[in-house]
Amino acid sequence: MSIAPRDPLAFDFGINFRTAPERLAGERDRRLVEAERTIPYCHAFLDDYLRCIMPHDLILLGALTGAGKTEMARWIATSNAALGRHVFYFALEAEPDEIERRTKFSVLAGLVARDHVQVPGGFNYADWRVGRLETYVRLLDLEADEIAADKYKTLHTYYRDSKFDHEAIRRLFMAVKDQADLIVLDHLHYVDIDDDNENRGFKTTVKMIRDVSLGIGKPVLLIAHLRKKDTKLRFLVPSIDDFHGSSDITKICTRAVLLAPAAKSAIEKMPRAHGKAATFFSIPKDRVSGACSLIALCDFDWRSKKYDDGYTLGWQSKSGDKFEPLGLGESPAWAKQHVPWMPAQPSHWQDGAQQ
Repeated sequence: MSIAPRDPLAFDFGINFRTAPERLAGERDRRLVEAERTIPYCHAFLDDYLRCIMPHDLILLGALTGAGKTEMARWIATSNAALGRHVFYFALEAEPDEIERRTKFSVLAGLVARDHVQVPGGFNYADWRVGRLETYVRLLDLEADEIAADKYKTLHTYYRDSKFDHEAIRRLFMAVKDQADLIVLDHLHYVDIDDDNENRGFKTTVKMIRDVSLGIGKPVLLIAHLRKKDTKLRFLVPSIDDFHGSSDITKICTRAVLLAPAAKSAIEKMPRAHGKAATFFSIPKDRVSGACSLIALCDFDWRSKKYDDGYTLGWQSKSGDKFEPLGLGESPAWAKQHVPWMPAQPSHWQDGAQQ
């Protein structure tokens, strides 16, 4: 029996076309259900501008080598684990137990401050890592073990085997999809690429990560290297075009966050407290609110291994090498934790004479 030909204009070929009214039916309910599954960045600037990590996000976090990508990723991961979220952290670059050690050290730093322990030369991760601070913190170290074990029991880590390619990512992501609230892949350029064309290989990997993220409905924080900068060029923060690999990587992600150490010359009028490292943050891509035109100056505490609450917004100077903070009353409505910078007021007494 012959089959009547299909009308090519009937749209009955299994193509996923639906009318706007069909798509909007139940939209509010679906949106509010997704809103209940959002989680915070636990970073003042990112939470203010981006609001939260959404269930289908693929967030690209980039910086040059040694600029703090892993510390930032670890902070987001451990902060959410402390809130009871299940975080699965793929530590492809780290040594075994490094994420747990750095997390425990941040707990220990709080105990050292609490008990006013005086450590000659200062309390620091490098000396603690090689066992040189046992005399001063041995008992507190045991207390830190107990606190970290209880506080971060929903943090799950994976340290790479001899080979870790994009099929391994797919398999492991699918294995944790029912448990995970957040997946962290640290980082993209430690994934084995089975392609003679590196850029094409990275594109394939990121596209696969995006497809799996959409399929399982779980957000992924993807850390990536940037290309080495031209030292002749002046800029405070890198560009989204500086990600190492194909430009398709940044096209596929839903959000991109860049960070860079703030040179003293760029913030010479804004001295930092001892033990604080100034870091610039920028958001060159966000599919929800659009790219942020402002730069945030944030302080990282080397002793506690975490970012301070609050940040200062500003612009890059026309010369490209200075940070110009916003003045009073210039901050946007979303910047709830922005701290305006106030220049030091001149003393009322100068050279013995009242001004």
